[in-house]
Amino acid sequence: MIVRVFAGAFLFGLASGPVWADDFKDLPEGQGRDVAVRVCAQCHSPEIAAHQNLDAQGWKDLVNQMANNGANATDAEFDTIAKYLAASFPAK
Repeated sequence: MIVRVFAGAFLFGLASGPVWADDFKDLPEGQGRDVAVRVCAQCHSPEIAAHQNLDAQGWKDLVNQMANNGANATDAEFDTIAKYLAASFPAK
């Protein structure tokens, strides 16, 4: 019985793994993506960024606003996030 339960859980994990692997398809790969997902997802979907296009200062200001609103990260992580967003979603 224990073997069947383990096998069922294992097969469920294999079948559902790709769905859990990346829930944020609108965020392009790049240095800082993982930090942005981890930090921003604490409060909202990180994909909100995909619908904005700001210059580097605009992203820095927005990230600073999130920090002031209570986002939990180090200064270095906030800097990494702002750089990732500026590179991924630049002003048009």
